[in-house]
Amino acid sequence: MVREEGKSSIKLVLVIAVIVFVIVLGVRYTMDLIQKEKVKNLQADMLIVKTKVETLKGKHTLNQEENPLRGYQLTQLPENINITEFLAKNVITQEEYEKYYLLDSESLQQMELQDLVDKYKGYFIVNYDDFEVVFSEGYENENGLWCYKISDLEKKPEVEKKEEALPVQSDEVAEGGENAQEQTEEGNETIE
Repeated sequence: MVREEGKSSIKLVLVIAVIVFVIVLGVRYTMDLIQKEKVKNLQADMLIVKTKVETLKGKHTLNQEENPLRGYQLTQLPENINITEFLAKNVITQEEYEKYYLLDSESLQQMELQDLVDKYKGYFIVNYDDFEVVFSEGYENENGLWCYKISDLEKKPEVEKKEEALPVQSDEVAEGGENAQEQTEEGNETIE
């Protein structure tokens, strides 16, 4: 009887361990799905911002006075906007600051993008010349890389080509190699 109780206790512990394992895997899978959905939503919103920027630029080209470009040029940010951490990452080079405009909540509302005002912690920064959209907080894409620009949507890790390391030759081996090369060259001359 004691033996049967011991076996049932072991079975119970194993069942509990399996259940805990399945729950942990389920939670992890769910968290991954939630994170992927957040990234997809951000990417979709970046595309919406890009579309609005293209439209605004077209209207601006037709009539600059009635359709001014929205946002603050990075070289002329107001004091209440602090993005020094983002700028330190050199996502946008200092030479490009004049081309990029930061869209604050007021700018987003003027562009009819009210849904984005309180949705994200960071700022959208746009280039009206090439329609690049940058998100100051960045995001980790499905390939595990940190991205900031809309042009990084499909960013993939670069596969490094590892060149086969040639063994370092000692002086003796190198001399033997030269002699072998000379012999090969002599053999080629006789064949010709």
